[in-house]
Amino acid sequence: KMGKAVINAAEAAGLNVVPMSFGCEEESEQTFEVCGREFLVHGPSDRESFLESVRDKYPNLIIVDYTVPDAVN
Repeated sequence: KMGKAVINAAEAAGLNVVPMSFGCEEESEQTFEVCGREFLVHGPSDRESFLESVRDKYPNLIIVDYTVPDAVN
């Protein structure tokens, strides 16, 4: 709920929200929709490589972390 509220607020403020998320392995490759945009969930196994590519593409990226224990353990 909090993550979706932050996405809604960021969109309303005119910020560019990168449509990606991290989750547990079981959620990997699933999608969900917020503000009419589809977000892709990345699991722990590709987290580091994906973060590198995102940092290159969005150098001023701000990451908001609402990590649940299953996503990292």
